Amino acid sequence: MSVPDEQNVLERNESVVKFLLGIIDTLPNFLPKHGIQDKLNNIRDAMQGLRPPRIMVIGRCKAGKSSLINAICGIKVAKVSDTRPETGMAQWKEYHHNGVDLLHILDTRGLQETEAPRQQDLSQNPYDSIIKAVEKNCPDVVLFLCKASEVHSAAQEDVDICESIITKIKTKHRRNLPIIGVLTKCDELAPPQVPLPTDNERKNHNIQEQVNSFEVYLKNRENLRSNIKAVIPTVAYAEYGEGQNGLLLPEQDYRWNITKLVETMIQYTPQQTRGSLARMASLPEFQLGVATTLVVACSTLSGVVSTNPIPGAAIPIVASIQTFMVMYIGWLGGRDFSDQTVKDFFVNFGVGLGANAGMIGIADIALKFIPGYGSILSAGASTVATKGLGDAAIEYFLKRKKQAS
Repeated sequence: MSVPDEQNVLERNESVVKFLLGIIDTLPNFLPKHGIQDKLNNIRDAMQGLRPPRIMVIGRCKAGKSSLINAICGIKVAKVSDTRPETGMAQWKEYHHNGVDLLHILDTRGLQETEAPRQQDLSQNPYDSIIKAVEKNCPDVVLFLCKASEVHSAAQEDVDICESIITKIKTKHRRNLPIIGVLTKCDELAPPQVPLPTDNERKNHNIQEQVNSFEVYLKNRENLRSNIKAVIPTVAYAEYGEGQNGLLLPEQDYRWNITKLVETMIQYTPQQTRGSLARMASLPEFQLGVATTLVVACSTLSGVVSTNPIPGAAIPIVASIQTFMVMYIGWLGGRDFSDQTVKDFFVNFGVGLGANAGMIGIADIALKFIPGYGSILSAGASTVATKGLGDAAIEYFLKRKKQAS
């Protein structure tokens, strides 16, 4: 789908939210207006979160930044060098797979690099290179990497640079960004021949010791203390198929704790970015949670709109709410955010959009002729119909996908 079409879809649904905001003050006194406002905010967050997540990855040279990016996505999206520094100028890179815009990564030069990277960069040092990039776009979350075996090796200098970068971002964007410390290459800690996960007490003790030490280094800095959310030990090593976007080779997948890292990223990033993070990392449980929250919000709002006493007045608004809901759930499942996604759903799931709108219309018009209770009964029918449609979309786009995998 073209960008202008997507923008039109977003603008159309945003107008629905603005309309709903405008009628809140006119709702009957017995309706919980504060709760309705929360539901509206949930829908607005979903709209704002349609853009891919922005993740800034910083760390020392050869800490495994590119490997971690690949491990998070589950495909080969970043170039990895076994020997020399690869990443040059810090810049926002868009990573796609099968036409889907997965995420935007600020892949940066290695801190304290001992030789120039292969890729050209006009900045004199990694700090200047990073600052130029963050002045253009603010990240949603910062991953601060440190190789597990190098926590006590000049880590303070790395933290100095990180602190300067975060201070600059606070000044520029007025954002207090969450920072997640990531210990990489934990499989190299003694005993190195023991793969992860493991019940080996010595291995687990060594990993936890490095996690604790790195967290102390980070939280000892006053300007970073409130930003540090967690330190996650990981292994990102895996082999992928040939070429850009090469798929993960299951028999050579040695990743460890990557799912926990992504779950932590989702936990500590703004509400509106969580859907895009769950979509990017293909985490079914989080996708289901986001989708369920949206269905509840859309069902409630459909009922609120249907309290309008004029027969038929709620039909176009409820239809727009339902269309957005199905479109968003499809987007969570990896589809385009487009009207075509909605059409495919109704064709393949055996329900017609027109038939559903007609069902809402019949309930809305007929029930409102019941003296004294018509609007309330109509609201109930609209809520149930929207909830059923949302549950069907979750089953089609998310649960079937999970079962297939």
